[in-house]
Amino acid sequence: MMERKLTILYGSQSGTAQDLAEQIWRESKMYFFRGNVLPMDEYDVSELIGERFVVCVCSTYGQGEEPDNMKRFWKFLLRKSLPTDSLQQVHFAVLGLGDSRYPKFNYVAKKLHKRLLQLGGSALLPVGLCDDQHDLGYGAVFLPWLDQLWDELVRIVPFPAGTHKLPESPREFRWNVDIVKEAKQQAGEIDLYADVKMPNGFQTMVVENRRTTAVDHFQDVRMITFEKKAVPWCPGDVLYVRPHNSSESIDQLFELFNQHEINVGRETVVQVKAIDSEMPVPSILQRALPLLAIAEQYWDLTAIPRARAFAVLAKNCTNELEREKLIEFSRYEGQEELFSYANRPRRTILEVLQDFPHATKCLTLEALFELFQPIKPRAFSIASAVESGKLQILVAVIEYKTKLSVPRRGLCSHWLKRLTPGQVINAWVRKSTFQLPADNKIPLVMIGPGTGLAPFRGILQERELSETPTSAPLVLFFGCRSSTADFHCEEDLKRMEQSGMLQLFCAFSRDQPDKVYVQHLIKKQGVLLKKLLVENGGYVLLSGSSKNMPQAVKEALVEAIGDAQYIEDMIQANRYQEETWA
Repeated sequence: MMERKLTILYGSQSGTAQDLAEQIWRESKMYFFRGNVLPMDEYDVSELIGERFVVCVCSTYGQGEEPDNMKRFWKFLLRKSLPTDSLQQVHFAVLGLGDSRYPKFNYVAKKLHKRLLQLGGSALLPVGLCDDQHDLGYGAVFLPWLDQLWDELVRIVPFPAGTHKLPESPREFRWNVDIVKEAKQQAGEIDLYADVKMPNGFQTMVVENRRTTAVDHFQDVRMITFEKKAVPWCPGDVLYVRPHNSSESIDQLFELFNQHEINVGRETVVQVKAIDSEMPVPSILQRALPLLAIAEQYWDLTAIPRARAFAVLAKNCTNELEREKLIEFSRYEGQEELFSYANRPRRTILEVLQDFPHATKCLTLEALFELFQPIKPRAFSIASAVESGKLQILVAVIEYKTKLSVPRRGLCSHWLKRLTPGQVINAWVRKSTFQLPADNKIPLVMIGPGTGLAPFRGILQERELSETPTSAPLVLFFGCRSSTADFHCEEDLKRMEQSGMLQLFCAFSRDQPDKVYVQHLIKKQGVLLKKLLVENGGYVLLSGSSKNMPQAVKEALVEAIGDAQYIEDMIQANRYQEETWA
């Protein structure tokens, strides 16, 4: 009789791969499997040869990079010395999370799948390639892939005699949560992440938080300056921060608890406890904590809930109508309805709780830790050079209307907007996905509309402040709405242009009757671009919104130099690089 052990490993940059790995783990209990769910780097990779069944869930970010918490695991697997039959009794399945707008779509999952085959493993099913661009999100690929996985596993290890698949997972919750009666703590003093050591992590103080757009401009963009720390960075590198929820959201949450007679408040102190070793409690939740600290720093109160949240709400709901709707949203067949209800209007988890009062009434502390996703860190390109003595980021404050009456607001950008000089925050620096040529005589053509300017301002500032004057032609295509409303870093760019170090092309889309964007200016610069890119082997660096701009720019470059294949070759040679965000 083959042992029913399934090891689930994930490589997750922002937390989504972890969520999906935990969902696989939860469902595995319906099929009587046991086994851990772990980040790849916390798993002892030398044990891999002794496994029978392994599922790997991993995301790809940037230019085909693997997440931080799978780097060691991946390095080990790539060792030349590993025999090609090391994993001959391992059955594996790989699920990838990616974004098809990037040239290296799901690169990490594809590489991992291939490497496990090379080492003698046998694939339970083809690699699953989830795409963030799909209308229904990752679920479109994930849910059918998961059904296929269970079919395959049950075929290899049938159910023990007299047992059948359970109708629902016996492990409904990750952890137990107790209320600690006599604890008295000042929530205001607690920093949940104080002891979490990030590579290149540091604390830094806000020096200035200045609006860079005109007061009457529709968008508030901020240049936020932090004091420079001993942690070095290179041009194009990225600053990560983890925001807190707004006091309005926190008030709303405790108001909901109050309305629905859920007997907990801000001062209630809770202790999260592991049920077993398969699902350990994260280090930041291992001490007794007031709910206020958890609501402010851990639960993302503005997240758009996924199918899993609706399953949790349906669990104890006593109202038939609500329960039916919740179950529909939680199932694969209901994903289109869920998309229209939650994703399209960007409905937050707090608004969902207001829409389903009967379900909300039945929530327990354990259920709350399933319902709320942890707040994920957010990344911003660093807009300054180390030599400037300042660490600066350029942040567009996100606020827009949907069919819902209350405007949607970006959790992190609103948190950053409210920071005041003197406040101290935790942050860490990561390498950029941009790889600049080592030889700084190679021309750079930079394309950065809006806040896409940030990494280029860092690159330009470094060249301007360096001991050796730059000899490479530096070209920047910048775009915004108006030369008077949202021309970020105008003084810097004009100064660099006047000194002859920079050739600047600005597209002000609304300053004339016909809209002009960066791609229109690129099309007109064929002679210059051919010289820089084709004759002198220059690089193209593009940064900004991932919506339509990258495709439009690529088409404009093809038109400008008159050679589509050349642009494809540049992409392959990593001389055409994009850093975009949704």
